[in-house]
Amino acid sequence: MRRLLIAGAMMVLMIGPQTTVKADDAEFTPAQMKQIRKMFEEWYSQRQKIEKGTPGAPVAAPPMAPPPKESSAPAMGDTSKQSIRYGTDFSGGSGLQGGRTIYAKPFVKAPKTIIGGYIDFSLTRCSGGSRDCRNRLEFDQERFVPFFYSQVTDRLSVAAELEVEHGGPQGNKSDGDIKMEFATMDYRFNDALNLRGGIILMPMGRFNLIHDSPLNDLPLRPMVSRLILPSTFAESGLGFYGTFYPTQLSKIDYELYVVNGFQGDNGDFSVEEGSGLRSARGSFQKDNNENKAIVSRISFSPVLGVEVAGSVHHGKWDENDKHDLTLFAIDGNLQRGAFDIQGEAAWANAKGSGTYTRRAGEPFFTQDTTGSTRRRHVAQGDSSYVVPENMFGYYVQLNYHFMPERLTKTFPSFFGRDSTFTGILRWGQVDTNTDDDSNPNRIDRLTLGINFRPLEDSVIKLAYTFNRHGKTSPTGSATDRNGFQFNMSTYF
Repeated sequence: MRRLLIAGAMMVLMIGPQTTVKADDAEFTPAQMKQIRKMFEEWYSQRQKIEKGTPGAPVAAPPMAPPPKESSAPAMGDTSKQSIRYGTDFSGGSGLQGGRTIYAKPFVKAPKTIIGGYIDFSLTRCSGGSRDCRNRLEFDQERFVPFFYSQVTDRLSVAAELEVEHGGPQGNKSDGDIKMEFATMDYRFNDALNLRGGIILMPMGRFNLIHDSPLNDLPLRPMVSRLILPSTFAESGLGFYGTFYPTQLSKIDYELYVVNGFQGDNGDFSVEEGSGLRSARGSFQKDNNENKAIVSRISFSPVLGVEVAGSVHHGKWDENDKHDLTLFAIDGNLQRGAFDIQGEAAWANAKGSGTYTRRAGEPFFTQDTTGSTRRRHVAQGDSSYVVPENMFGYYVQLNYHFMPERLTKTFPSFFGRDSTFTGILRWGQVDTNTDDDSNPNRIDRLTLGINFRPLEDSVIKLAYTFNRHGKTSPTGSATDRNGFQFNMSTYF
């Protein structure tokens, strides 16, 4: 009787409905299930003969089930198993699986992608309107930026940011935008040599590499990093980056890429447009000429808290492949105790400057009043425009970090040990046509600000800017357009 109970239990487990077993825990192929049933039937028939007293029948042990089909796909963060095979662990090509084919992806079997991002909300008003600060009091959901990262193997990784600006183009008034900030594949050889390809965040200056709102202490970005080095500044290309360690305390970082480059035809960075090089940022898909641009940055940190760097971007800006556009930038950062000072300066030089004619029917681009969203237009008639020869801009910023001890003791739930206040003073200037003494697009900006970080990754900012537009000269006049800005941003 005991043997019959064991056989009955095995029958239920082996050939009964497997409703409580997950496919990824014990997954058998149809052929394996058929083999299991056949082995059990043979064993059960033999046991029946023994029970009836058939003489000479050998005593057989219950059959062992074949091992479950194991996946070689790695778990989250595990790069030790990388032998995923098409048609076995997941299907591709001709290995279709009917309606389940949509799930035939390696990341379904082995999820390993991290998703995060940051959000950025602002309230601004500047009398008369200034760069990134409109004339009216306005709320703006500036950015919602999902970030994706995947460690495919111990050497291959993928990273990307997708930026939704002002609610996206599907917002109530369709005045937003959705674009890829960057999307790269990296292959690591060693610390000193890494291959990178894709939509690459340009290593021009310091700010473009750390442009995330939660990282920065003021609501508005520096103007030199908006007009001369047009952050967010990214281009399609391929190249290398790495780090050297000359001594135990020092390091040298470098980046070197070949990219599509700027496209400045039809007045995309004309004097009249007034947005510097923002409208001349190139396509991620195609180049307007065969002459690729080269971009590079080298930074040196002799000790922790000190860094100086230089950057260069050089290529052709016109579709006829005749005229050079060269950008130079220097930047630095110094941290000492509660103080840190940072700054950046950039120069742009365009060969072939002068007056051109935009023909009717030709496309051209302009920036909106915030300088963030680029719009495509088609010329309705012939018109002239001027390409400037030289542009220049810079900023210097001083930060002081503090936290009153009385606040941490009185309100510990609001002001923890990771909380801090920062006072900020920034002076900046940008001139998109330095050869014109009456250029109305020159802006001088002084910013006073204070912010509070409940923790390092989240910040509430308040600032007031003094903006002077134009040059005070015998042929030009300047106007003041001052105002305040409020911003909340956090990583998530």
